[in-house]
Amino acid sequence: MKACLEHARILVPVDGSAGALRAARTAGVIASVMHCTVDFLYVTPFDESTDEGDVAWLPESVAGSTAEESQEIFSAAAALLPEGVPHSSYHRAGAVTEEILRFIDETESGLVVLGGRKASRVSGILLGSVTQAVLEHAQTRVLVAGRT
Repeated sequence: MKACLEHARILVPVDGSAGALRAARTAGVIASVMHCTVDFLYVTPFDESTDEGDVAWLPESVAGSTAEESQEIFSAAAALLPEGVPHSSYHRAGAVTEEILRFIDETESGLVVLGGRKASRVSGILLGSVTQAVLEHAQTRVLVAGRT
């Protein structure tokens, strides 16, 4: 596995949840050993660019809050990485699963680390729809970070 991942990019979709933070911590450990870069991706249904035009239709409390919210989420995830692990943060607007899969293809991510929604032996039912869809459709390795 070392030859496959060394110096690769690891994608961690983040949303501020406990599962996403577990995924960030797990990716950080792998990245420190394998000399990888961690890419954090936060996807929202819309952002300030969604509201471009002559007349704003989204309330400021909705459109304006995504930039601040994303920075808080990125900061919390980055704080869990071991010192010296390089990382980048990306915010996209759109359908979550589609944007994650598009990002994987665009960046040629060598590994995706996702947080599972619940700890259970019936994982197919309780993984969460985004995690399940990425597992089924990603054309790269996917790791689901469970509870420890």
